[in-house]
Amino acid sequence: MHDGVHVTPSAPKVRQVLALLALRANTTVPLHQLVEELWEEHPPCSAATTLQTYIYQLRKLPGLGETQPPGSADSSQALLTTPGGYRLSMPQGCLDAQEFTELAARGREVMERGAVAEAADLLHRALAVWRGPALSDLAPGPIVGIDALRLEEQRYEVMEERIDADLLLGRHHRLISELSGLAADNPTREGLHAKLMLSLYRAGRRPDALEVFQRIRRMLTRELGLEPCSELQRLHQQVLAGDRGLDLPMERTTVIGTHAEGPHDEPLVTLPPDVPLVGRTAEISRITRLLTEPGGTDGARCVAVAGPPGAGTTALAVSVAHGLGDAFPDGRLYVSFGDPSAPRTVEDVLADLLEAIGCRRSELPTTRPGRARILQSWLATRRVLLVVDDVGAADQVADLVPAHSRSGLLVAGYRRLYGGKLGTPVDVPRLPADQSRGLALQVLGRERLLADASSLGTLIDLCGGLPGPVVEAAGLLGLRPHWSIRQLIDWMSRDRPATVACQRPSPFHHVVRRCQGLTPALRDALAKLAGAGEDVLTVENAARALGRDPDETEELLEELVEFLLLEVDLVSDASSHRFFQYRLPYLLRTALRTTAPHAAV
Repeated sequence: MHDGVHVTPSAPKVRQVLALLALRANTTVPLHQLVEELWEEHPPCSAATTLQTYIYQLRKLPGLGETQPPGSADSSQALLTTPGGYRLSMPQGCLDAQEFTELAARGREVMERGAVAEAADLLHRALAVWRGPALSDLAPGPIVGIDALRLEEQRYEVMEERIDADLLLGRHHRLISELSGLAADNPTREGLHAKLMLSLYRAGRRPDALEVFQRIRRMLTRELGLEPCSELQRLHQQVLAGDRGLDLPMERTTVIGTHAEGPHDEPLVTLPPDVPLVGRTAEISRITRLLTEPGGTDGARCVAVAGPPGAGTTALAVSVAHGLGDAFPDGRLYVSFGDPSAPRTVEDVLADLLEAIGCRRSELPTTRPGRARILQSWLATRRVLLVVDDVGAADQVADLVPAHSRSGLLVAGYRRLYGGKLGTPVDVPRLPADQSRGLALQVLGRERLLADASSLGTLIDLCGGLPGPVVEAAGLLGLRPHWSIRQLIDWMSRDRPATVACQRPSPFHHVVRRCQGLTPALRDALAKLAGAGEDVLTVENAARALGRDPDETEELLEELVEFLLLEVDLVSDASSHRFFQYRLPYLLRTALRTTAPHAAV
C-alpha cells in the first residue's frame, strides 16, 4: 500500500492473508482460497477458527476495521465480511500494484500513438514503483505465489517495453550496463539478450554483440538442449552482415492519422543514418538525376539499383536519399524485405510504411490491395521518396510504385529487376584499386597497412574491389591484430567449417547471403560450378559439370548473371559455339569451395 496507512503484520500467516486480500482488493476472496493459501492440502481441524483469529488481528490494524468513522480519509478502506468469504475494500490507486498497472497501460497507449518519449517516461515511472521483488517479505502459499510470479512477469514485460522505447530514442549507450546485468541475471531470457546485442551494435561494438549471441547459445544448448529462437538467430545474421536496418534512424517524425493537414506538414524521414562513401560519385550523380528529372506520362520516377554481393547498394541508395530532401520535401521513407533466404511479405512491408505515416497496425486491412490503396491515397498529395531495400523480384514492389510523377521509388535489389514501372536500372560496379585501398586505409589505419603493403593489392583483388568484402576483411584483421594481410589471404584460401566463418567478420559473408536468396536448383548449380576447378566456363564446360543440356545450362548461367553472381564476356574459346563465356569471381568460388556446401548457400 502507498499514499496512506502502511500496515505490516508481524505474524507470517497474517501477512499471507493480508497479501491475498490486497491482491484481490474490492472482490470477495472465498474461505477455501484463504485456507488453501495458508495450509495448502493439509488444513488443521481448527482452520476456520484460526482464520477468524487472523482476520480479527488484521482488523485491529490502523485503517482495516470493518467500519471507519464517517468523513475520515480511510472511510472507503475496510476489511469486510461477505457471504462465503472476506473482501478488502480499498480506494482506487491505493496499492503499488494498481499504480504500476495503470502507469504501464498509459505508457503502452501513448506508445501506440507514436509518442515515444512520453511513453518511455511513463514506463520508467511504472517501474520506479517497484522497491524490490514482489511480496518479498513473506513466504507465499500456492495462490499468492502464482500472483507474485505474475507480477514479476508483468514487471519484465514493462521493462522490455521501456527498453524498446529507450532504444528508439537513441539511448543505447546508457542501456548497455543495465542490459548486461539483466542478461547475466536472466541467462536464458532471449529478449533481453537481443536488446543487449542491438545496443552494443548501435554503439559500434559489433564483436561484443556477436559474443552475446555465442554466450546465450552456449547456455541454451548446454542447459536446455535448444538453439536460440529464430528472432535471435536473425538478429545474429543481421549483426554479422552489418544490416543497415538495425541502425537508429537519424530523423523520425510520426504523423498521426492517414491524412495530413496539407502539403506543408513536417517531412517524415525514416532513413537509416548516412555514412560517407568511398567513390560512387558517378553513381550518386546518375541516380539523383534520374529521380529528379521531370517524369513522363507513365507515372512516378523509379530507379532500380543492383550490384554484386558487397557492392554497397544499400549504402548507395540511402546516401542518395539523404541528399534529396529538397526534391522530396514531404518525406523519405525506408523499408526492407529483410533476409533473402526468408523475405518478408509485401503485406508486412506495406504495414511498416503505413505504420510510419501514423496508421495503427492493428487497424490495417489484412489484404495487400487494401493496404496498397491506403499508401497510394497518402502519397497522392505529396512528394515522397520510397527507398525499398533487399528486393529480389519486381512483383515485390509493384504496389509500392507511386501512382503519379510527384513521388519517387528507389529500389536496392540483389538482382537486376525488369518492369516498365521500375524505370531505369543502374548497376553498381566494383571500386577502382586506388579507392579500395583508400577504404581499407580508413578501416585499418595507415600503420597497419604500410607494415604489409605488398600484400594489400592481392587482398583487394581477392575481394573483387567490392567495399563490403574489403571492410569485412579489414574487420577480421582488426579482431586479430597478430595477423598480417598475407596470413589473411592464406586463411581465405583454406578449407574450414562454415560455422567458423560465420561467427565473425568474413569477406565471404555478402556472397553467402546472396546465395541464400537463390532457388535450390541455382544453389546446387553454383556449388557444382565452384567445384569444377575452372575460373572461366563456356556453356559446354558448364553443361558437363552440371550434367545438363547446353541450352538449359545457358539459361541457368544467365539467371546467375541476373543475380550478379557471375561475370560474362564474349567467348574466346574456339571450341565453343555460344556467344558468351562466364567467370566465377574468386569470392564466389572460394566461399562455396571452402565451406560446407549446404551451410554456405
